[in-house]
Amino acid sequence: MQASVKLENLFQKKTCVVVCGASRGLGECISVTFARKFSAGSVFILLSRDGNALGNVKSKINVECPDQVCVTREFDQGNIQQKNFDSVFQEIFHTNSICIAGFEQAVMVHSAGTLGDITKYSKELVDAETVRRNFDVNVTGAILMNSAFLRAFDETSQRVVINISSLAALQPFSSWSLYCSSKAARDMFFRTLAVEDPNIRVLNYAPGPCDTDMGKDCREKTKAPEVKKFFADAFESGKILSCQASIDKLCEVLLTNFESGAHIDYYDKIN
Repeated sequence: MQASVKLENLFQKKTCVVVCGASRGLGECISVTFARKFSAGSVFILLSRDGNALGNVKSKINVECPDQVCVTREFDQGNIQQKNFDSVFQEIFHTNSICIAGFEQAVMVHSAGTLGDITKYSKELVDAETVRRNFDVNVTGAILMNSAFLRAFDETSQRVVINISSLAALQPFSSWSLYCSSKAARDMFFRTLAVEDPNIRVLNYAPGPCDTDMGKDCREKTKAPEVKKFFADAFESGKILSCQASIDKLCEVLLTNFESGAHIDYYDKIN
């Protein structure tokens, strides 16, 4: 049975927050918004392939939230080498003199991901490297990063895992077979984690259609004309969400009762 979890004190604890995919879009917004909300003296570990963009996010946090500690590290979640995941947190702790013993809580946000090839229908996916890369980033890398996080914070009293999901984890979109299938697999992985360990608080959050680079690709590169038109019409009619609106809703969800492992969408009503 999955447990009902109340996180009413989530933002009031001294926390180490890890955001994978933190350099732009939703990941950047999560990093900055969480830095504003969490208790002073919390530590933010931001990971991304783009070191320059990470530096910009760090600078923004340092200016807006001088009472927080922010460190960055270039990390490619899709580069599946065991040593990368085995050592990532130990290296960060050592390099930045971070002592994890003082944290009341650790939060892992899985925001890194790729649309994969949305210019082809399922029967046209014949390139092994393209298929493998999609699952390396969206599934295998996320699983290995999550396990590295849980090992690193094994002694921390409270651990929270937030998976940035998608409606595509539940609903098929034509020409998005790679994205839909990998998002569905990722959701199920985190649902299983919630069942296995009730002490780990797990949320699959679908942020809705947001104004990001990925959203732009949905409008411009999707092969299926009906899906492409849907996102183009939503953009032209002003129905695309700002990242801030979506992440504000995420923060609201985190302060409510929800079933650990649940998939909650931006448009869902919350108690």
